[in-house]
Amino acid sequence: MKEYFIAYGTNIKASEISKYFSQAKLLGYGYLNNYAMEFVGYDDHAIATLVKKTGARTPVAVWHFPLADRNTLANFEAFPYLYKRIKATAIINGKTKFHGEIYVTKQKLRNGTPSKEYLDALKAAYKEANFDPKLIDDALKEQQK
Repeated sequence: MKEYFIAYGTNIKASEISKYFSQAKLLGYGYLNNYAMEFVGYDDHAIATLVKKTGARTPVAVWHFPLADRNTLANFEAFPYLYKRIKATAIINGKTKFHGEIYVTKQKLRNGTPSKEYLDALKAAYKEANFDPKLIDDALKEQQK
């Protein structure tokens, strides 16, 4: 059985993921509907997570990981301590659906502000994947409403 990892945030950056997971295969970029990216944790140390939100759309990458790499990926994502896995469906190339797992924070943490370095890394990942980095700023603004 194939395992699909639906990545958001810095994990959409293929050049970074391939450093840690040489067997991972990027299947494509697309969107996860009805999820919004938020930043949670302490100010200047906040991290990205996804929250259900009707009408929202978050840029993602869909990866295939061999089963042997699943535990390594879980450790990479601080599972089960900080993040939990949930099932989701991403759409890539505007039409192809992939059912897989995303990692979201286990509990609702307070909203926070990420560090400049983290924001820069997120924007670099978006640029590499041809997503508009302005979407990161939009997510920050949206959570501050």
